[in-house]
Amino acid sequence: MTTRFFEKSGGNCINPGPGTCVDSVVVHSKDKKIFDFYMVANENPTTATALPVHYEVAINSTQMSKDDIELMTYQQCYGYFGFSGPIKVPAVVKYAEKLAFYAYDNEIVSRLHEGQVNPALSNTLHFI
Repeated sequence: MTTRFFEKSGGNCINPGPGTCVDSVVVHSKDKKIFDFYMVANENPTTATALPVHYEVAINSTQMSKDDIELMTYQQCYGYFGFSGPIKVPAVVKYAEKLAFYAYDNEIVSRLHEGQVNPALSNTLHFI
């Protein structure tokens, strides 16, 4: 199922702006530790509809509030080095995706067992 949100502006329906977070009414928040929310983090073109990302916090074991987690998620969408603007998902998610594809494409697991992987690269973002 695809969820879409629109903003009313002067009688017209437009895409919600960057940073729009929906965390009530259409979500299933149980309490302050288990909740979900939708977020539109990036600017969307006027020729397409915004597709919000649905986040589910399975358990919040930190001292961060719901608002803190939503703000951190939004700020993470601006911290990706592979693109100059905001991206749709937090940078850590995009890095994990890129690293997984990189490892698969380059058969890193088999090379690791054969000692062919350079350990000096383990703490860098060389795969970007």
